[in-house]
Amino acid sequence: MLRQATRRLLGFGQQQQRLLTTSASCMDDFASPAGPKEFSAKWSKIAPSNMDLPQFPSNFLKAEATGESKVSGDNFPVNFYTPHGLLSNGEQKDTVVLPGVDGDFGLKANHVPIISQLRPGIVELHSGTEVAKWFISGGFAFVHPNGVADICVLEAATLDQIDPAAVKSALATASSQAGQGDEYEQAVARTAVELYAALEASLDAKA
Repeated sequence: MLRQATRRLLGFGQQQQRLLTTSASCMDDFASPAGPKEFSAKWSKIAPSNMDLPQFPSNFLKAEATGESKVSGDNFPVNFYTPHGLLSNGEQKDTVVLPGVDGDFGLKANHVPIISQLRPGIVELHSGTEVAKWFISGGFAFVHPNGVADICVLEAATLDQIDPAAVKSALATASSQAGQGDEYEQAVARTAVELYAALEASLDAKA
């Protein structure tokens, strides 16, 4: 009886070894290095003729940039966009100050490429001693590898265009509505408080 059990165990072990060997060889087939060309060849053999070849990430990559810098000395081009206007169309600036969500930060010529979300606050465009300031409701800023800076915002206005009394009234109304209503209404109230509080602080700093 013991001999029969031993033979069975040995036979089972040999069978498992054959299975493992077969699995390993299959895995080797699947694990062999393959690029888009090899995949396409395999696809054309297996896939039905009415199925298109899948797209690869490399199909969506643009041609590499030439790397031609648009920086001129200490100045660099700045584009400042809103949905309804163009506040700076590639004008040369030597410094840009932006209200990032993690704090204000500055841009100079040859800044490293970045993408930054902007909070409500003041955008400063410096050209020598001249400084143009705009209050924005939020947006995004980009610095491209060629040195060009893009500022994209939903709303922008100079502080001279804003009525301080209207801002105080709007802030009081938004503050009174904070914590009331459903989640959507509460989110709207929080956003309004953030916007009007930043606007009021900017007006106070200007005064």
